[in-house]
Amino acid sequence: MSVPIQSQIFNPVTGVFGNGQVLIFGQGQSGTWYVPPGVNRVRVRCFGGGGCPGGSGGPGGGGGFALKTIYDLTGVTSVAVVVGASGGTSSFGSFVSATGGGASSTVGTGVGGDINTSGGAGSTGGGGVGNLFGNGGAGSNVGQSGSSGGGGSSSGGSGLFSQGGTSIYYSSGGGAPNSPTSGMNTFSIDFIGTGGGGSQATNGSGPGISGINGGGGGYSASTNQGGSGGYPGGGSGYYGNYGGAGMVIVEW
Repeated sequence: MSVPIQSQIFNPVTGVFGNGQVLIFGQGQSGTWYVPPGVNRVRVRCFGGGGCPGGSGGPGGGGGFALKTIYDLTGVTSVAVVVGASGGTSSFGSFVSATGGGASSTVGTGVGGDINTSGGAGSTGGGGVGNLFGNGGAGSNVGQSGSSGGGGSSSGGSGLFSQGGTSIYYSSGGGAPNSPTSGMNTFSIDFIGTGGGGSQATNGSGPGISGINGGGGGYSASTNQGGSGGYPGGGSGYYGNYGGAGMVIVEW
């Protein structure tokens, strides 16, 4: 079941749309959006699922993103909403979609949107998801920064409003923070998917740290385990088990 948000929506970039009503179809919540009486236009955001080669190895690319305003719903009473699982495509009927990331350099991208961005490529760490502000960062030994951060081993890439994780194992200071930040100190649907990428575990003794809010998963060479991709749409690190699932947001 989708999660309604009926309160005031903080959208510093895109503004409140229509009547300010929002419905978020999150992880595992594919379903149907029924057109309310008197509503003839809608704004939709799709995030594709992050890539996840799983135990077979290889990092995952980040999912894509698309934002589209549909101005004429004449004759439309309902729209099928699909939320992509790891590596899957998220879509709002045939109007707009965002494909999921695959293995390594295969990334997701927005399709049919007014704004279409792509996820970052995986390379050791997972790639970050695309979002409203641009493409996700690539994963590598040192995760690359982007609108969302890619995962890494020594450190994760930073997102637009977030910091990537840093492994104490590789840190000369010996006391750097390990976990990435989400970039969501103030909740906003504009900021969804702007999180930081994960890194290697503290002292190299555990699996890679997972990304957050769309950031790519990190990778630990010591244990040969990758962290999961951040939800929504972050790619998993090398030998990680989960890419972040997709998301669809409907505003009217």
